[in-house]
Amino acid sequence: MIESDTAVKTEHRYANWTRAEPIALAYFFVSIVYIFATNFLIYLIPVVVLQRETLTANGAFVGVLTSVLIVFFAVLALIKFWFYQFKLGENRIEIKQGIFKKSHLDLPFEKIQNVKIEQPLYYRLNQYAMVELETAGSVGSEARIVAMNLEEAHTFKTQVMLFQKEAPAINKADTQESTLESNKEVLLNTRTITDLIIHGITNNRVWIFFGAAAPFYNTFVDSFSQILTIVGFDITQYLDYASLSLAMFLLHVLSLFMFTMLLLVAFSVIASLFVFYKFRLSRLDDKYIRRSGLINKQEISLKKSRIQHAVQQQDWLDIIINRANLKLAQNSAGLPGDQTSLNSTNKLVVPSITPRQSNSLIEDVFNFNGINEVAFLPVSKRIIMRYLLFPILPILIVLLAIVLSVQATLGIWFGYITICIVLVSLAIVRWYRWGYFIKGDHIVIRKGLFGKDIHIFNRHKTQQIKLAQTIFMRKYKKASVRFVLASSAHLIPYIDDQIALSMLDETLLTLERDKPAWM
Repeated sequence: MIESDTAVKTEHRYANWTRAEPIALAYFFVSIVYIFATNFLIYLIPVVVLQRETLTANGAFVGVLTSVLIVFFAVLALIKFWFYQFKLGENRIEIKQGIFKKSHLDLPFEKIQNVKIEQPLYYRLNQYAMVELETAGSVGSEARIVAMNLEEAHTFKTQVMLFQKEAPAINKADTQESTLESNKEVLLNTRTITDLIIHGITNNRVWIFFGAAAPFYNTFVDSFSQILTIVGFDITQYLDYASLSLAMFLLHVLSLFMFTMLLLVAFSVIASLFVFYKFRLSRLDDKYIRRSGLINKQEISLKKSRIQHAVQQQDWLDIIINRANLKLAQNSAGLPGDQTSLNSTNKLVVPSITPRQSNSLIEDVFNFNGINEVAFLPVSKRIIMRYLLFPILPILIVLLAIVLSVQATLGIWFGYITICIVLVSLAIVRWYRWGYFIKGDHIVIRKGLFGKDIHIFNRHKTQQIKLAQTIFMRKYKKASVRFVLASSAHLIPYIDDQIALSMLDETLLTLERDKPAWM
């Protein structure tokens, strides 16, 4: 195994059952507070908003209750810290934890798929880190060393990587060189502050928060109006339709709308900077490593052979400014869709890169060049009829029933006809975005609506392949093919049934003949 001085020290120190460093108390306390806030406190927000005057009048009681909760959380964190122990063997790690429900995890190194090193803010002050270990079938992290010296964490990661290479013998000089990852890594991509600002602008998701906060709009507006009144701005007078001309009133509404959008974009940009600050994507042998983070530093790695698929995502604004987000994903434990966060150990996100940079990274990972110059084959136009039948037709029927139930004016009928035209246009655009391309072992699929997503994966990594053909599709000799990977499923809909059968046969032949081992 590893014979460097640091590695030997690490093995000797953790050879027996060891409690985490005292700073782990901060980790347990923060995690308990987070669980309480997300599973209980969030449901009290409506009560707090509605009863804020009562709570203000009983400030002493609220203060005492808060203090009691803090003490309770601190005691609980101390107990969890006391019952948490781990030890490192030559080729495995063992972890004991739990207060009422105890667990003993014995994880061999060969089963570890990813090693993620994370530095929360309260760890960075003393150069400590948290190490998350993920196996092929786990949802999230399989095991976690809650506190370890940063240098020892990197040494442990190197131990796992070297063990998985199954090197027959490693001398001291070679080992010392391998622990200095930066000397062997190949830098593939970095992101500047400008790139992260662009990412925040083009990938604004703060509207989701405002949608969830809809029940509190009235309270928020009242509070916001009071704040504006204190600073000398009367919003009711600013939006007084009776005292303003139509043009001036519309100008005021537009200015408030632009100000609100500016706030939303500012929140999104700040979030982008927090997650991707000092972004570096590099390759170390067969590993891709992403390092980033402003408050919490993170290091995530993926093994090249385990990467299931890549997706180049472009929203409508990304298309206009010629940018894209590239995601490299591996096993997600069979969860449907994209269930992982940006900081998940099974996904690497490269934010706001140019299509040329995206093509370069995809070529490095998949040995496929020119993904943005692919001549995609279209799917059948009959998929438009499928969209029109569902979900568009039921929507139009419901709207028509509403229109007929009231005394519809010419304006209402004009609005209904406009909605019909828009929905039919969306169905046509949706069909236009669909496309597929197959070359050897590579399968490329394009889809989207306002934006455009291009997925690429290897045929030999398919775990299941399904061919679907309804009665109506059979009449017109059409079929759909779904490729199921360990990370996600990918559909090619409404293509000629002979082409679909050919895809099915070639994929099954590849899996049966080559029996590829990619995990």
